[in-house]
Amino acid sequence: MNKELTRLTESAILVALAVVLEIISKMIPVLQMPQGGSASLAMFPIFILSYRHGLKWGLLAGFAFGIVNFFIDGYAFFWGSFVFDYTLGFAAIGLAGFFSKKALKLDLSAVIFGVLLGGFTRFVIHTLSGIFFFAEYAGDENVIIYSIVYNGTYMLASTILCLVAMLLTYKRLLVLNRV
Repeated sequence: MNKELTRLTESAILVALAVVLEIISKMIPVLQMPQGGSASLAMFPIFILSYRHGLKWGLLAGFAFGIVNFFIDGYAFFWGSFVFDYTLGFAAIGLAGFFSKKALKLDLSAVIFGVLLGGFTRFVIHTLSGIFFFAEYAGDENVIIYSIVYNGTYMLASTILCLVAMLLTYKRLLVLNRV
């Protein structure tokens, strides 16, 4: 079978799984933040794809997930919040693909650093969006601190959830590439 077609099919399936996980997290009120964002395992399928197929496929899958996520449940007051919160923010998850070759050799440190890089970069992008485009929500607080705390709350939880899931499953999920 065509290798690119296989990657495309797997990408579509994993992006769809990410969307389903995001929808499930939105059904649990305790995981929701008041102005958007939720603690979720939705990044997990994008991390898997990034390790299995590399940086390019990870970035594209994260980007696609962001667009689908926007159309399902997103809101953007103007282009800046759409670009930062959905396209760049979710594409950043795919940065885990930097560690693809080592992760496929089941190098635990590569798996950990990839999740941390993708989660942290997404957090930084969402934080910048909060500073640039949502400063009014900070009220009298310092907008930088407000955005760091607000986005850090759900992004830290999401990154930890994905890291735990990856640590529990990476040997089985990534070894499939060797077949």
